[in-house]
Amino acid sequence: MSRPVRRSQALSPFGIGALVDFPGPVSLVHAGLDAWPFEPTNPDHREFKVEDEPRLARRLGVDFFVQPPDFRQVDSAAGVNAVNIGLKLPFLRFPLWHSCPRCGRMAEARYHDRQSPFCDGPIGSGGQKGTSHKRRKMVQVRFIAACRDGHMRDFPWVEWLGLDRDEWGRGRSDRWLRLLSTGSASAAGIVVVAERQDVSGIVEIKRRSLSGALGLDLGVKCDSQNPALGIGHGGDDDGEACGTPLQAVLRGASNLYFADVRSAIYVPEVIDATIPQDVLDLLDDHALKQDLLAGALASDTGQLTKRSAGLVLKKRRPESQVDPAVLADAVNKHILIEILTQDRYTATALMQQAQIAIDGTLSEQVVASVVAASSFHDWAIMASVLVEPLNKWVQARKNNESDSDGTIDASEGTFRSEEYAAFNRDGQEGSPKVNLLVRSYPIAEYEDVVRTRFSRVALLDKLRETRAFVGFSRLLAAPVIDTDKRWGLISRQKMNWLPAVVVRGEGIFLVFDAGHLDVWDKQHGEFHRQRLLSVNRNLHEQAHRRQVHVVDTTPKFVMLHTFAHALINQLTFDCGYGSSSLRERIYCSDEDPRMHGVLIYTAAGDAEGTMGGLVQMGMPGLLERTVARAIDRARWCSTDPICIESPGQGPNNCNLAACHACSLLPETSCEQQNRLLDRATLVGTLDRPDTGFFSF
Repeated sequence: MSRPVRRSQALSPFGIGALVDFPGPVSLVHAGLDAWPFEPTNPDHREFKVEDEPRLARRLGVDFFVQPPDFRQVDSAAGVNAVNIGLKLPFLRFPLWHSCPRCGRMAEARYHDRQSPFCDGPIGSGGQKGTSHKRRKMVQVRFIAACRDGHMRDFPWVEWLGLDRDEWGRGRSDRWLRLLSTGSASAAGIVVVAERQDVSGIVEIKRRSLSGALGLDLGVKCDSQNPALGIGHGGDDDGEACGTPLQAVLRGASNLYFADVRSAIYVPEVIDATIPQDVLDLLDDHALKQDLLAGALASDTGQLTKRSAGLVLKKRRPESQVDPAVLADAVNKHILIEILTQDRYTATALMQQAQIAIDGTLSEQVVASVVAASSFHDWAIMASVLVEPLNKWVQARKNNESDSDGTIDASEGTFRSEEYAAFNRDGQEGSPKVNLLVRSYPIAEYEDVVRTRFSRVALLDKLRETRAFVGFSRLLAAPVIDTDKRWGLISRQKMNWLPAVVVRGEGIFLVFDAGHLDVWDKQHGEFHRQRLLSVNRNLHEQAHRRQVHVVDTTPKFVMLHTFAHALINQLTFDCGYGSSSLRERIYCSDEDPRMHGVLIYTAAGDAEGTMGGLVQMGMPGLLERTVARAIDRARWCSTDPICIESPGQGPNNCNLAACHACSLLPETSCEQQNRLLDRATLVGTLDRPDTGFFSF
């Protein structure tokens, strides 16, 4: 059994814990990280590691990421030097219960069984009752059960009949279950029957239809089975009961699996306008940087020498014309910070000194004393060049600690502010251009529709996005699960890595004019806040069901989000990309630093990125037409006036004037699952057209 999938599909929709249909046909569940074909100590597997996205790694509490291995067959040209041949992602059989398509008799398989069970009778009804039939392969049943804590198991057939599992489980030849259909299209037409063989023949013990089984509560508590980890009746052991009510679902139900994928746009760590561009680009190469660090650690003084830098260049970049002395100076100024801060004792001492300082920063004298007392005491003489980057590190760590409350979502504002700052700085200003290239035109070169509403338009000719799989949920989309529960669903033990894919592309970043935005909010914000009361009420009701915390959405956020949807829908006509190929990233915060921008970007799994064309649409003379058309299209929906006057529609009734005919996007494009949208924030309502951001 095999099926090719793209790397990105191995995270979503076929991530760990997902049910996937394979040829056979057979349904398999993606196994946990313990079974992945990756060994951190195996040098051949190093090519799958992603170690140059420290922002996302810190946020998710891991050291690095691992890309799903690509499948390789034996290459005769490579000969004995071929590595990583035949690596496959692991899958386990699920559901385990099977039924015979001829007589309905049921049997329970095991997770690792490669073949389905076979049945040869006896027939349970009709004139041939009690006789055998032609041997047939059983098929997996359609019904399974899941709980809101992410566990999944077979439908509790035995418990549904009120029988003892020990007496009716696997391996009993004198008794069995039978799944029959009475012809009705509803669940009431499906009947499970318990039968036993005795001296008089086949005796029916009990029967019950599945009427009522597809409700919110099966009447059976979850026992923490997790097929992805082999935990359950088909594996080595059973989990401790979590006690959450089980809910029956169909095997292919859309609410059975929601992958939780977190992403980050690459932001260069070293930004210094005093360093030549070719040196900055070298420092953005992770493998070369690791060799430079190793050279510094191996030196007697703890500093990278010109000779060591030259040897690394000769090994990694023999064609480079960079002066080794200039490279060594840049490394000693910036990259050695990583060594200091990765040392637990030194990092703790630096944070303690920053906390007791009146201004919360490190002075040159403090840095010198802390470094002198560490195992890197030779670097104390470099305190003057270390103090600035160390203070940046201290501030970033303070932000992460103050924003964090134990959930992944806690530090989203701080996390995105780093990207927001990078997009507001042109790539030529002391920043590497390998993975992020930002340029812009003066806003005065754009026509009024853009110039009066936006303060900056940045064109991202290059961007790199890392998408990491952190877990999944069932029945309800993406509830926040604490760290221990999250790891308990995807691995038997906590790892120092998570699955991820790296994709490259391009984008357009638009920053709304703060003054215009404030005037709009002052004049019409209260009108839109009243409109959003029902949305916020529905939002909190859903949050209560999911047992998560949310804050009220604001007119500013809804306006930015709706504009992003309108722009994406228009760009599909203007630049040739399908709407599912474009993504949004919203930057909105009234806290310091303020953010009010949107990034529309496209990213593909190919190493060279996408086909291009999106950035061109952000140039003067083209963007104005796209924005104007997007706003004009937003003024009228084919379902108006029903849509524009709607008190609530869409997912969980968390939209106002936004429907499939005017505003919604494919799920892969929207960060908010197509919620928190309202065209009125852009163009106003029928009776108040002046309240829109683009119409006042």
